[in-house]
Amino acid sequence: MNNSKKGEFYFGISDKKIHICYFEFDKSEFKNSVNFDIPDSISSDLNFKIIFKLLKENIKKLEKKLGIFLNSGNISIQSSSYQSILISVKNIYDKKKLERKDIGNLIQTGYQHFNINNKNLSIIHIIINKYIIDDKVYKLFPDNIFFKKIVLEIEFICLDQNLINKVKNLFKECNINLDKIVAFEYCKKFLKKDQDTTMCMSARSILNGANVSEVLIKENSNKNPALFDKIFNFFD
Repeated sequence: MNNSKKGEFYFGISDKKIHICYFEFDKSEFKNSVNFDIPDSISSDLNFKIIFKLLKENIKKLEKKLGIFLNSGNISIQSSSYQSILISVKNIYDKKKLERKDIGNLIQTGYQHFNINNKNLSIIHIIINKYIIDDKVYKLFPDNIFFKKIVLEIEFICLDQNLINKVKNLFKECNINLDKIVAFEYCKKFLKKDQDTTMCMSARSILNGANVSEVLIKENSNKNPALFDKIFNFFD
């Protein structure tokens, strides 16, 4: 098999079904896909071995069809644990020019405060809804302005931490690295088409920057990386 990266794999996972889609990099639609029903719920410990067996079988089926090894991908999760939580963080400075690192620091403050009080939730997406700078509201990051006071309205999209851990363990058992986890209920809002039966189209859309207000996060190999070190679309 050829394992060269001519495309990318996406998984869609719910309590009833798992989808696997393969996209060529220059194509908007997926080239091939497989899907299969799963018993009961992905969160059930009793079904882990059954789901693992089904996942391995269908991965092999798609690998054989494509002639490509599947060793990494992105995953979209549909779950009743989905939550959208709004917080505000603020700071006051001596008058200075607004820099992107100021926003990164505020996001990190909000992130740390949220984690202290919500240890059972995993933050999947971070969205900046508003920049309130010296009492003036901006929807997007304003360049070349000087300010004293800033308030950031941040939206955290979350899923249950135990569910995230189980999904990670499932794919780890299959020797598949999950590059990015997304929440389907959030992603589908940014897909122009009415339906996304595979859950993969909307995931690909959001990871390609469909929401310009989302703060994308890059995974870091360090054991406990600071959020400041992981944010990349504010420091490119």
